[in-house]
Order: sequence, then structure tokens, then C-alpha cells
Amino acid sequence: MPRVIISGAGIAGTVLAYWLGKNGFQVVVVERSLSSTQSGQIIDVEGPAQEIVTRMGLMEDIKSKVTHEAGIRFVDDSSQEFALFPVGRTGISNEIEIMRPALAAVLFAAADKLPNVEFRNGCTIQAIQQSVSEVIVDIHHKASGAISQEHFDMLVASDGLRSPTRDLILPISDKESCLKSLKIFAAFFSIPAKPHDRPYATLYQAPGRRAVFTKPWTEHETSAYLTYCKYDQSLHDARESRDVNLQKTRLATIFEGLGWETDRLIKGMMEAENFYFEEISQVKLNKWSQGRCVLLGDTAYCPSPLTGQGTNLAILGAYVLASKLVKDRDNPTEAFEEYERDLRPYVNKVQPIPLGGYLPLLINPDTSWGLWIQRFVLRWISWLQPWKYFPDLKNVPYNLPDL
Repeated sequence: MPRVIISGAGIAGTVLAYWLGKNGFQVVVVERSLSSTQSGQIIDVEGPAQEIVTRMGLMEDIKSKVTHEAGIRFVDDSSQEFALFPVGRTGISNEIEIMRPALAAVLFAAADKLPNVEFRNGCTIQAIQQSVSEVIVDIHHKASGAISQEHFDMLVASDGLRSPTRDLILPISDKESCLKSLKIFAAFFSIPAKPHDRPYATLYQAPGRRAVFTKPWTEHETSAYLTYCKYDQSLHDARESRDVNLQKTRLATIFEGLGWETDRLIKGMMEAENFYFEEISQVKLNKWSQGRCVLLGDTAYCPSPLTGQGTNLAILGAYVLASKLVKDRDNPTEAFEEYERDLRPYVNKVQPIPLGGYLPLLINPDTSWGLWIQRFVLRWISWLQPWKYFPDLKNVPYNLPDL
């Protein structure tokens, strides 16, 4: 059996572990977290990713865990609804929306059943050495503090946007330039649910390119989001510090005093334990592999949440990479190159932010006048319902190989 180590037990890493394990590879997945429970908020499964999870036999399990969101409504300062977009018809709200931890649990259970797939929590890759025939990996064990050294045929880095494993693989020039900030800040967390949080998601926007967003989750919890579509040095510094209290305090200062239920969300944010804050960025690289090491998912080509393609691209990328390795298991470097040749055109289609990157600024006006115009337009679109003219960005076709 070819022996593979995967750094990161997220969506991409787990899907890859499943397909490689099903096809005779010995797979070790190392994950920084001590728990197998994933964090994250609501995501969707669309396009080729739907077909892949169907081939895994998991679609019914996934459908049983969807949030049952009915669509999205837009409200003004006084909580009055002025536009409504139903689920599955506009591309704004999708039929299969699921909490990331729920999807991760389904995928993990499928991969963990395979006898040749091993998940190791509380482990990180500290160093790598490559030769023409193997990768020697130093693995740090968080619980004991020990470092063990193991030999693998190949290494897959799939540990997220700010992957430390990617930095071990890439030349210095690439690792310093691959992260492209979109100058947008976003936080998500859970708050106690209220009856009116369901069945629709609700979006409220305020001058200064600020948006407050809730999405239904369960009867007891609602998923909440704050986005700020302006570059702010203090928010950048707060993200770099990894100080959660500092991040929350700075966001509260920016959003306090707005309309709708913003104060409720700020209070919930200050108390939330599953708070996550990020400076929205993309990853763009000229090459996704180096020798016997390859990058996957957000680590290689993060499209950003603005595209809605992160999860779908992670699942598709894992499947395509697995298909190439199964086809050419004795020559991983050639398999990596085929994976990139086949998938890069698709990434190039779904990664760009619409309107040359200016869409977030257009849909998040800076002035009260701009916000009035936007609400006027949305009200008319909602009333006219021209759904058939909306591009279906979630279903860019891809000819999936057999696996």
C-alpha cells in the first residue's frame, strides 16, 4: 500500500482520506485539534460536490441534517422586511445548507470506518524532508510534547487558508505572496434562537459597509454573522494577534448602535464560545505541488466565502486528486501535475469575485444614499422575481472521473 499523510481533518482532507482508503492506500490524517469535532458555520453542498457525496452514499444522511432554511429576507433599520428571495431559485440561498460541523461529522464517520485510514488528533507536522522516493515527516504530539519521525510515500497539506504545512513545502517567495487579502472582515458565531429567526435567513445592512446576518440553525441556536467591507488596520492587527477578546471588543465598537437586532447579536457575540474571526482572503499559487508534497482545498486555492464555493471546491479537489493518485499510484509527482492540470481551469472559473472584485462594495454601500438606492432595487427585484436571469454560480459543470 502507498502510505500517505494528510495534514488537516477538514472537509477536503477527510474526503481525500475516504477515497484513498477505499482504493488501497494506507492513510494517516493528522489534525491539530484534540477533538474530532469540527467548528464552523452554515455551508452549502452544490454542483459536482453533490454528485461526489452521492457516490459516497452519504446524500441522504446529509439531507437529514440540513437547516431547512426557506430563503433570505432583507430588513431595514426598523426591522421591516422589504425584499424576500426564496431558497433554491436565485443562487442567494440554497437547498442543501448544513452546519459545517454536521457535514464534517458525516464525512469523518465514512472515512473512519475504513481499516486503512487512521485519524490522529492533537498532532501537527513540524518538519519535512523529501527525497526522490519518500517524505520524512516530523510529527509533534500535543498531549505529550513528543516528536516522532515517520516515512511516507507522499504528503498532502489540507490544513486551511493559513496552513503552516504549506509554509514547510513552498519556497519562501511563494508562501509570502500566495495570500491575497480582499480587505473584508467577517465574524461568525452562534446566539440563542428566537422564534422569528426561522425559517428565513435575515440580512440587515447599515452605512459604512456594515452587514449583520442571521441564518436559522436549530430551535435553540441561530447562526450569526458580522461583516465589515472596509480595510481597518485595528481589525487586521486584532486578527493577527489571535486575541479573541480583542477581536470581539473591536467589532462591538464598529457595530454598536445600529438598527434592527444588532445589539442582540453583539451581546450574543461577546458570550459565544464558537466565535471565529477572519480577514477574508484568497489563495493564489502558480503551482500546487512540490516533489512528493501537494496542496489541497483552501490551502491551495481558497476562493473565499464571497464565492460560496469553498466547501464545494474542497470536495471536488479531494475527489480529483484521489482519482489521479489511484490511476498513477507509483508516480505521485505525475499524479499531482495531472490533478492541477485538470482542476485549475475549474478553479479559475469559480474563484474570481464578480464585477472585477467590486461586488462586495456594490452590495454593501458606504453611504445612506447608496443604501437607499440598493434597497429600492432589491425591493423591485423581489417583486418582479426575474429568477431565470440569475446566473447559477453553484452549478458550474465538471466532468467527474470514475473512482
